[in-house]
Amino acid sequence: MRVEKWYLDCVTADGAGMIGYAARISFGPLALRCSGTLRWHDGDQGAVNRTVLGGQLPTATPAGVSWHNQAVDAHGEWTARGVGLPAIVLHEEAAGRIEWTCFCPASQAVVNVDGEPREGLGYAERLVMTLPPAQMPIRELRWGRFIADGQSCVWIRWRGPKERSWCFHNGRPVDAAMPDSRTLAWGGHRLDLGPGTNLRAGRIADTAFQHSGLLRRLVPAAVRDIEETKWCSRGVLTDTNRREHAGWAIHEVALWP
Repeated sequence: MRVEKWYLDCVTADGAGMIGYAARISFGPLALRCSGTLRWHDGDQGAVNRTVLGGQLPTATPAGVSWHNQAVDAHGEWTARGVGLPAIVLHEEAAGRIEWTCFCPASQAVVNVDGEPREGLGYAERLVMTLPPAQMPIRELRWGRFIADGQSCVWIRWRGPKERSWCFHNGRPVDAAMPDSRTLAWGGHRLDLGPGTNLRAGRIADTAFQHSGLLRRLVPAAVRDIEETKWCSRGVLTDTNRREHAGWAIHEVALWP
């Protein structure tokens, strides 16, 4: 089994945003594709969610990432600001591996979903997994990205049999302390996130796949039962010169059963 899952987002200056998902799940010669979107306006508590079978995967380009997905009527271009991160193997064992590539830690994004245009700062990544979902070495995952003019930060922290964490500031790895889901600190820098907009909360089967019909039944139980909470928050990154950089973050906490 091989899963290729893309995540893309865009947040406008006033806090409206979208998240796009596209995945291909391969079982030998057979493959299943699915696509999804979340859309919201600043202050909304809960985003408009859509998940369907089918759709095209994004494409990495010399400029960044391009996505044209007819299944969810989503079209967009993510033009990278700076260099992306190389592929990183987050976990590997005999049963399979988890590989993560962040193509755009920060980008200028121009997107249109269901005829609704948005333009702002965005992010794009790809996760490739050959490890069966039931064998994921995670019990709690904290993930997020923050983007401001001239600044970006991406973080991953998971807890399980082993605790692992990764953090990148402007494309460079840093050793960050993550005391809670709204604070990061490293090398004289500090990122503080506001309470933000709750985009989605609950068991994935009842949120992302609630109205997806057959697809909901095809998703492995180890994925359906994950409890996820996702936010879009204002954030402020304070640098070593005590200058403050205001921007937007999308971040989440996911709990495995």
